[in-house]
Amino acid sequence: MNYLVLIENKQEELPSLVNESNLNQESIKDGMTVKGCNSCIQAIEQCVKKSHPSLRPNAGVAFFVELNDQERLVVVQEIKKTYSRIINVDEVVKAIRTALLEDHGLQIYGVVLLKTGSLPKKLDRKIDYHACQNAFLDDSWDAIHTWTLNPQQDLQQLQADVNALLEHVQMYIEQSQFKVS
Repeated sequence: MNYLVLIENKQEELPSLVNESNLNQESIKDGMTVKGCNSCIQAIEQCVKKSHPSLRPNAGVAFFVELNDQERLVVVQEIKKTYSRIINVDEVVKAIRTALLEDHGLQIYGVVLLKTGSLPKKLDRKIDYHACQNAFLDDSWDAIHTWTLNPQQDLQQLQADVNALLEHVQMYIEQSQFKVS
């Protein structure tokens, strides 16, 4: 029996005909709607690998995990060997978060940065998405860095940034008043 599976991408609709033998959960989960936004996993992975020069092409995965009854986006990405000792992990995470927010309107829940060759693979040398999901949920990665969304920490950072900006504005106003007098 044949099934018609419609995977929606932001730019186009791509219907693909699959039969029962190659219909699996990965095919169904390939395109998802998160908070009303249609997202294609491959488009997300492409966006991530282009977000920072330290990220290895074709060495990353994006997947959704269910936490507190919500689907959350997680990215696991290998770092190029040449960057492994000099990487600024906060800069890389920020680049990934910014790219996904700007290009897809998605807020990411987790980022795992791995050494080259660390992604789990199946016998056919394809990345094992289920092993990646399980490793994230079990926190069993040997990762260079793992980041997860912490709204309280983000709020504190935003408040610190606002306070620093206010100090600069106050100094500018004081200097401007001094010069006018």
